[in-house]
Amino acid sequence: MTDRAGNNYDQLVERYLDLESLEVTEMLLELCGATLDQRALPLLKQRLQEEQTQIPRLHAYGYVRLREKSEQLVAALTPLIAALPRTESEEQTR
Repeated sequence: MTDRAGNNYDQLVERYLDLESLEVTEMLLELCGATLDQRALPLLKQRLQEEQTQIPRLHAYGYVRLREKSEQLVAALTPLIAALPRTESEEQTR
């Protein structure tokens, strides 16, 4: 695939997964043999920080459902990050 075609394909996959439920995404990952490992930590930690930062703002503006969703994401991301294997350098800094 060319870079442009590959990029378009990646965008289509992202859009599809954004529209699907987590159960469907999980089934797709299982079928494709995908796994999460320490390479995902930077992205997961960034997402966790974004959600944690957003919660007080959503609360201040009275967006109850959006705040609850952010809280659910934080509650799901925190144990996931903790469960992922660490590299030796990360273990030494803990």
